[in-house]
Amino acid sequence: MKKLQTKIKSTIKDPNNKDILSKSFGYLIFRGIGIIGGYLFTYFIANRYGASMNGLVTLGFAIFMFASAVSTFGIDVNLVKYYADLERWKKDPGLFYKVLLKAFLLSISVTALLYLFRDFIVFQLFKKPQFLPVYNWAILAIPGWTMVKAIAGVLRGKGLNNWYAFFNNAGKFSLATLILIAFDFFNINPLNAIKAHFYAISALAVLAFIIAFRNFKRITIHTSSNSWQFVRESFPMFISTTITIFLGWIDSFVLGIYVTDEEIGVYNVAIKIALGASFAMEAINSGLAPKVARLYFENKRVEFNKLVQFSTLLNFGVTVGIAAILIIFNQPLLGLFGEEFKSGFEVLLILSLVHLLNSFMGSAAIIMQMIGYQKQYQNIAILALVLNLGLNFLLIPKLGNIGAALATACSLTVWYICNAVFLKKKENIITYLNPFIKIK
Repeated sequence: MKKLQTKIKSTIKDPNNKDILSKSFGYLIFRGIGIIGGYLFTYFIANRYGASMNGLVTLGFAIFMFASAVSTFGIDVNLVKYYADLERWKKDPGLFYKVLLKAFLLSISVTALLYLFRDFIVFQLFKKPQFLPVYNWAILAIPGWTMVKAIAGVLRGKGLNNWYAFFNNAGKFSLATLILIAFDFFNINPLNAIKAHFYAISALAVLAFIIAFRNFKRITIHTSSNSWQFVRESFPMFISTTITIFLGWIDSFVLGIYVTDEEIGVYNVAIKIALGASFAMEAINSGLAPKVARLYFENKRVEFNKLVQFSTLLNFGVTVGIAAILIIFNQPLLGLFGEEFKSGFEVLLILSLVHLLNSFMGSAAIIMQMIGYQKQYQNIAILALVLNLGLNFLLIPKLGNIGAALATACSLTVWYICNAVFLKKKENIITYLNPFIKIK
């Protein structure tokens, strides 16, 4: 027992492990606020307007997320890299404003295009006339979210991580929930939810621009850098981001084609609850990413391997506890949103187990991106996306929500295992949990 206590204390006191814990905790707070805000937002929609309205809002969010990924075009990630050099804040603020303007104009074009094709998408693709007003409000939020994402990226580049976490995680649904409560106080209307989402994003876009202006201290579009070249260099980030978003939302999109609004609403609640099992992974990766990159390129392989194993063990331990709670108490948790949502227990079970598998396989995905295997990571992600898309169209018409959950589970499992196997074969990096490994 004493040996175990000594080992635990020495593990926690390790500078690298301690740094991961401290940085993960900061992210944990903001991500936690964002998740709670998302739960509350869904809770109010489900309780006041039912599964049908929750399903329509989910479908609107799927289109909103796809379109926002296109209009942002990866510049949010590229801005992090460019403005990580603090001298560029003083010498070249013009590139940021010029690129932001291009992204905003692209987002307006995407929104206009979606509006022109609204009848085809709403009436022919989804065959849901009741979806039209939700669709209109959802696409109106695209320009605002494009600005928020781009500005959050530049703030992260300067090291203003709290602002980045607020705009990227905590702000949207927390603010939308407050606006929704205010709207419902004056007038109960099913469209209040999607309107609250639009106004929350609009407010965040204004606030984000003010914060960026206060840090740059001036507005200018004069720059010595080539803004079009910057946009072209953002394309690989655009591909990676788009794949990730499609993997997260394609199931809701395909469900919209084949099943009822109520079924989509139930599925959305189940995946939101299951998302709690991935909480530890996101928090740990936020602190792990820069640390593994530094240790790898400094060729400190022993420290690198110890850190990877520590993060996997920590992640798996926390995820086991969360997944157990979600699985054991699935009915009370789903029932919080209404009796009709209890039918989503199979979806919750499948996705909770998938997140548990992810924690077992470790942080292979983020490690690949941090040590120079972005292209290989992207290829594996494309494979997972193609598999996900094919399985969704194959299984959803036959199995509905369960088919969507199985499609997601199969594609994510392939993704997790391929990432871990690639690192083991290419670099002999063991990201999966192996309690018997001895690192020397």
